[in-house]
Amino acid sequence: MPPYADADPLTWSAVLDDLRSTVGKTPALENAAELVASALYATFEASTALARVYAVVPYRDLTGPVAAFVDELAAKAGQTANVGAETPVLTLLATHGAREEWCDRKQSKGHVGIPLVSAEFVQAIPMVARLLKELGVDLAWLDVAADVNARRLLGGFNGLFFVDDAASAKDSAGRLIIPAQDFVEEQGVKSVFGMGGFYPDNTLIVIIVFARETLRRSQVERFTSLISMFKGETFGVVRARKFFT
Repeated sequence: MPPYADADPLTWSAVLDDLRSTVGKTPALENAAELVASALYATFEASTALARVYAVVPYRDLTGPVAAFVDELAAKAGQTANVGAETPVLTLLATHGAREEWCDRKQSKGHVGIPLVSAEFVQAIPMVARLLKELGVDLAWLDVAADVNARRLLGGFNGLFFVDDAASAKDSAGRLIIPAQDFVEEQGVKSVFGMGGFYPDNTLIVIIVFARETLRRSQVERFTSLISMFKGETFGVVRARKFFT
């Protein structure tokens, strides 16, 4: 399998063509996301520790188990009162990685759903804060909206999330952007990158790769074409609010 740094245009074009022929036929966004996560891992297996797909969707659209996870997380953080039907939740839709349990989102224990209840709450999670910032998300709206049920993310374009050195990169507050350093060391993760974009209704989709090779931003920019294709092929299920199987 080719490393991400040396992926030739023909190889990547073939991956996109294969996905384009299948993701648009899926019954829900979750199914389309599973195809993308597994395709990335299968194509770049030697260089991929983990590939995941997230969507930021309203609390009201979550499944029971995901909503229960969010409720518990919000309660522990003293944020229960700030969770309403329209609260945006960063939700794991699909995962594929080097371990069997990383290939089933329902086995995830810590990244099932993160309620984006306030700018302060998001800023306390370095990777999520960096991700949303690089995708051009206006977190201030989370605090401005007087009614918890009016809160949503504001964005409007496709963007790239990139961490050049997963073991040492820090944010402006001096915190590691990738806090799970045991995972980074064990899996030999060198760089992390992702692509994200908004649908017309402001649903945000994000694809993240934890790579076992040191990459430059220019080397991963070629993969942003994936998010445009994915959004185009899944527009119908998002419009119909079919996020989960």
